Amino acid sequence: MTLAVAVDAKMQEVTVWTRGVTRAKEARDTATLLAKAGSLEGKYNQSFDNYVDLPDRINVPVKSYARISSEPIETYYEYENYRPDIVVIDEETIVKGNDVLKGCKDACVVVINTKRDVNKLIKYLSPRENVVKVKAVAAIAADDLGAGLFHTFDGTEGCIDDTKIGAGVGAAMAAAVAKASGIVKLESLLKVAENKDAVQKGWDTVVILPICNGEAGCPTNPSRLELEWK
Repeated sequence: MTLAVAVDAKMQEVTVWTRGVTRAKEARDTATLLAKAGSLEGKYNQSFDNYVDLPDRINVPVKSYARISSEPIETYYEYENYRPDIVVIDEETIVKGNDVLKGCKDACVVVINTKRDVNKLIKYLSPRENVVKVKAVAAIAADDLGAGLFHTFDGTEGCIDDTKIGAGVGAAMAAAVAKASGIVKLESLLKVAENKDAVQKGWDTVVILPICNGEAGCPTNPSRLELEWK
């Protein structure tokens, strides 16, 4: 049991997987927007990157994190999310060959940036024994929404990110996460993101597929996935 689970039992953890340098800004924006939106709703939050994943190397899988809680967050010195409630895959090929579900909690939600049939990607999720913990897999073709990718070294290696937050694909991804999980509200994201059109398109176009016992197409009412997180 990690310190986060023991101390911050009500904390929701979001892990955003992406490719180093080329998409780092968008993953960081996704995590930051969710944290900022949570703050507007009176929630406590943290957001940060994981330097262990060598963010300076182009296309190496890297992660950004957000933590949101209704209570003060006391976990300060854990620099990874060991028990994610939400796993976001910013670039679809990361699904294959990476343990994106490692440590995930029961009723985990997975959001993938892809225009492929999400049913064809579920078989690649690993570790396979954790797929039964997934409550829904959501797909959004965020790269096709016209928001664009932003390349910047601001915000990495301890630097301050003085670029606009949520000007590109990250805005759409954050909205897809919000709709699939209920972690924050659409209205909150619209207030904090630079590209409000991308937020709205992300919310409107995400496809949410309920998962039961590791299999897609269970009879769960999809509307339940839009309710506030319990």
